Amino acid sequence: MAEQPQQTWELVIDGRAHLVEVHGSVNRRIEWYVDGELVGTEKSSEDRIQVKSDGERDLGSIGVFFSGLGRPRRATYFDAGQQGDLKALAGVGGLDLVPEEGSKAAAYEDRVRAHPTSYALLAAGGGVAKVVVPILLALLVARFAVSIPWPDWNLPSIPTPDLPSIPWPDIPWPSIPWPDVSVPGWVEWVLDKVKYVWPIVLAIVIARTEIQRRRKQDELRQQRLERPAPSDDPEGDDA
Repeated sequence: MAEQPQQTWELVIDGRAHLVEVHGSVNRRIEWYVDGELVGTEKSSEDRIQVKSDGERDLGSIGVFFSGLGRPRRATYFDAGQQGDLKALAGVGGLDLVPEEGSKAAAYEDRVRAHPTSYALLAAGGGVAKVVVPILLALLVARFAVSIPWPDWNLPSIPTPDLPSIPWPDIPWPSIPWPDVSVPGWVEWVLDKVKYVWPIVLAIVIARTEIQRRRKQDELRQQRLERPAPSDDPEGDDA
């Protein structure tokens, strides 16, 4: 019995049917088919995986992206000869394939489209959790450690050898008069709080960027559907 893929995406691009399958959950295997023919495979546990075509034809590349928890998010096609390597690594540009209906990737796209504000708020909540959870865990660990009646061990002292001192040369280093610069109090306060704020701001920025990217991808898909498929017969137009 053939192994069922964890996630699939499909899309007809310029008259060619593209299919991407994800097998496995940790050490994933990505398979890329064009018109039913396997043209590229890649194995990796990374969250961003690039699949290139194995044959002599340069069919472009596929970038497959996962969330930090390993959930499949999207598969994006990059045209041949358009710096697909850099775009795939950065996760920008390209054309997203359509996820299988009812799959996790499809549910993710639907959430971004239907509830962009809620999606951004959830992302902000995730940023808050990254700040608050480590602080709470540190407080719990400290309180637990203090409350434990640790035994008073009377450990013997370890004798250390009496080593001779090394007569290092006394080098007269020049004295540099560094300027006495004082930072305003409000700057110190801001710098002290940045470490708590930046994860929240970053989460919001990433969420807003994904919302805009999703809308742009819907427009590109519609344009591809409206574009006539190229003819395989170069003399077909003269007939």
